[in-house]
Amino acid sequence: MAGSTDASLFEKFLSTRKILIVDPSSSSRSGLFRIFQDLGAKTSQVILCNTFKQAEETMIQAKPHIVIAEYEIGKKCGLDLLQSQRQLRPAETKEVLFLVVTGNTSQTAVAKAAEEDIDAFIIKPFTLEVVRNIIMKAALIKIKPPEYLILIDQAKAFLIEKKVDEAEAVLKKAITLDSAPALAYFYLGQAKFLRLIMAEAKGSYSKGLDFNKIHYKCLIGLYELLMSEKNTTDAYEVVKKLSQYFPANPKRLSEVLKLAIINRKYEDVEKYYSIFCNIEDRDEVLIKYICAALVVCGRHYLNIKQKARALELFQKASATGTGRVKILREVVQALVDFEMNKDARSFLMKFPPESQSMEDFLLLKFKISNLESPPTAVLGEGIDLMKKGFTDKQFFEIMLMRGLETNQKITVENVYNEAIKKYPDIKAKFDEMMKKTA
Repeated sequence: MAGSTDASLFEKFLSTRKILIVDPSSSSRSGLFRIFQDLGAKTSQVILCNTFKQAEETMIQAKPHIVIAEYEIGKKCGLDLLQSQRQLRPAETKEVLFLVVTGNTSQTAVAKAAEEDIDAFIIKPFTLEVVRNIIMKAALIKIKPPEYLILIDQAKAFLIEKKVDEAEAVLKKAITLDSAPALAYFYLGQAKFLRLIMAEAKGSYSKGLDFNKIHYKCLIGLYELLMSEKNTTDAYEVVKKLSQYFPANPKRLSEVLKLAIINRKYEDVEKYYSIFCNIEDRDEVLIKYICAALVVCGRHYLNIKQKARALELFQKASATGTGRVKILREVVQALVDFEMNKDARSFLMKFPPESQSMEDFLLLKFKISNLESPPTAVLGEGIDLMKKGFTDKQFFEIMLMRGLETNQKITVENVYNEAIKKYPDIKAKFDEMMKKTA
């Protein structure tokens, strides 16, 4: 009798729902379409899409109640559609049934770990009966949620109202009702975090991860806690796992890159560059971070005498940051510092024509000349730059060194006076240079 009631509820549920099927494969789309027809969905209510952009537009216009998305949609991930859904219709997200289709077991594990976000997943190849059971079970949970999920919803409401005692009491009960209560432990961790009991919050997130080692929300909770404690070493390991298993987004990848550099995980940056190349909606912040990370890593490889690898990273940085003078400046400066004048000049020529009369370009050109030209020629070029007011610390060091080499006392004195006026904080360094050649 219960099964008959459930089937009736499901049929009624399906008959009034708009369904969006998103899959690049025409055969997979058609197969799912036929299955929904056989399950009783109205043909006019089923919409088929083969691209992520098309699916996003359809979600705005059609406002589907059920979304079934292939895990991989071009360079995008089906899970990203859920993020779009949240941004477009945040109030209705809870009511939308969201299913992911995959033929990959590791992707299935990710879908499971995205608990509370993904309602169910369908593994290829699938049959009518399998899909019927999966969708029916997911739909019935929406219609008649189990006590475990009801309690979690209650706890979430209590947390929003800052009623932490009530939330904890409800969550402790919820934990006893599920064999893998990772989600309940996540919200318990949130309650402890609100109380600023960090050790207990960390313990709750860790218990959730004991049930599912890549549980999305528990990883996010743990990452945010570690960052609040400025524990960048452990935070990096957590966010690295997030980036490994879950679809990358510009904000998270920027955070990963920043932490990779802080922790000197230079080998990892090249992997993140590959992820970056597959992100379509790159923002300026992410471009800035990836270019900076590539340059820092390039410097690291120069330090350990891996010049070819460094040059490869510098090429990627300059190509990614096309036209961005700051990135080119950092690349050329690194090559100058390692006396790679030929490569430095090659990258200098990548400066846009309109910027080749600017201070950055002319100073770098001067520094390259210092590696290639006679001291007198370097001094002449440097005096012209001083007249224009174009100087930096390294410029003054070069000018003092070349002036002292050629015994041009008046030039040296003028350069020294300008140097200590502009950089009084390093007067001792300039004094030391003067003493060495006195």
